[in-house]
Formats: sequence, C-alpha cells, structure tokens
Amino acid sequence: MTFSSLLSSQCNFLAAFLQLLPLAVSFADLLPVPILSADPRHDVYYEGERVTMTCSAPTMRKIGGFRFFNQTGEQIDLQTPYSLATAWLHLTATKASSGEYTCMYFLKESGQEIPSNRSLPLSLKVQAAPTAPTLSLDPQQQVYRPGNHVNLVCSFPSSSDDVKQVQYYADTGFAVSVRVSNVKNHSFNLRITGDMVSGSYSCAYFVNKATCPIRSELSPSVIVYVKSEFSNPSSLEHLVTTDPSLVNSLPVCLPMNSSMSLISIPSCPVSIRLSASDSLSIII
Repeated sequence: MTFSSLLSSQCNFLAAFLQLLPLAVSFADLLPVPILSADPRHDVYYEGERVTMTCSAPTMRKIGGFRFFNQTGEQIDLQTPYSLATAWLHLTATKASSGEYTCMYFLKESGQEIPSNRSLPLSLKVQAAPTAPTLSLDPQQQVYRPGNHVNLVCSFPSSSDDVKQVQYYADTGFAVSVRVSNVKNHSFNLRITGDMVSGSYSCAYFVNKATCPIRSELSPSVIVYVKSEFSNPSSLEHLVTTDPSLVNSLPVCLPMNSSMSLISIPSCPVSIRLSASDSLSIII
C-alpha cells in the first residue's frame, strides 16, 4: 500500500468517525445535572415528620417532566407533563424512608424523551418516633352516665422536661391540644354530656427534637361507653370503632403559641371544644 493510499484511507476513517461522534455523546451528558434538596434539612428525621424534596433543573430549556427514585433505584414518582424547572415530592418520614434518593428531569423534543443524568444522592436518616404514652380513665367504669365526669390521664415515658404538648384524640376525627411543661402526665377532664361522647380515645405527646414538635406514637386506645335513658345502641356501635385514617390526617407539627387550641376536620359533623374550665364538651 502506497503512502498516498494509506493517507487517503485514514482520512476517510477520520471523516466517518467525526460524523458518528455526535451520536456517541449521550443526550444526558448535554444536559446539566439536576440538584436535589430537602426541606427542612436535618441530620436525623423522626417518624411522622413531613419532608419536601425539591428537584431543580438548571436549564432554560422547556422541561417535559421529572422522576424521583428511592434508595433501591426504584422510581417513586413521575411528574409529567410538567413545564416548571423545579418539582417537589412530599414525604412523611417512616423507618422505611431511610436511604438515599435521586432525581432526574427530561425534555421532550419531536416526540423523543431526552433524559438528564440523575442528581447526586440525598441521604435521609429516619429514627423511630418517641415511645407511645399510656392513657387511663379515672374513675374507670364500664358505663358512664350523662352528668358524670371522667379524667383522661395521659402518662409520658419521656423526660418531663422534653414534653411540650399533649394531644387527645376522639374517634370522631377531632383532637384537642394542650400545652404543658415539666409534668410526667396530664389529666384531661371529659364532661359526659350524652351518649354522643361514647367512643374510643387515645393520646400522644410532643417533644422538641427538630424545628417543630415531634409527635410520639399513639397510646393504646381506651373506651368511654355512655348509656343514657334515650341511648340508641346502633349509633354507639360505629363510635366505638377507631378510624385510623382520621387520626393520621391530623397535622404533625402544631402551633405552640397558645396553651389551648382547637383542631377540626370540616368533613366531620361533630366538633370538640376545649372550654376555659379544661373540660371537653362535644357539640352536634
């Protein structure tokens, strides 16, 4: 082979290589890597805390969507179509939430999806919620009558200095929150106004472990059974059964700027009101 023919062959090879070079570069390498962050940002999260993950695409190009991935690499959320340069994923921390998370975004051009590379991993470490308190009734009776009073006594396993708030739950879906300080238990006086008070009750306490109060696990429930002269047994049956979905819908981080507050769920027909005398009345 002559020198000229060898040179010609190398030139042809180089020309072919240069034509293929754009195809050899991944589309992902052409897009800036997204940035994944968490709000609030803690070294450790506790079960029940709300965490918002934010995936930001540092590009001016039109976004087609976002994907979020968990610690196993499994896609846990897909947001498409999507036109903003930032996407949010809201999580409630559980023990299973511990691990590293990533995200990516993609463009859509001529019907083709052009993905970015995944973000750097974001690590979440989740610890168990504070241990559940115990709830007892004083006096403990099988049946209560209208006009009676019963104390709901919520006892905390944690140091009394750590407990800042106590919350009592009724299975109607409402909760009463009371601010406390330096106590090992809290007694809440429930006034028996009628058989509508019958039901399942539980409590939880809040401690300051992060930027907002962290709720403990719920106490085992206790039953308050009220029997009046005009009691309707069929109406009592559904009150005794706890609906966890209503309890779990209550906020985890609560305002602590007042000693007493009322929390309600608009879809429920019953409200629980905390009076100035620290007794609980249920009003239909």
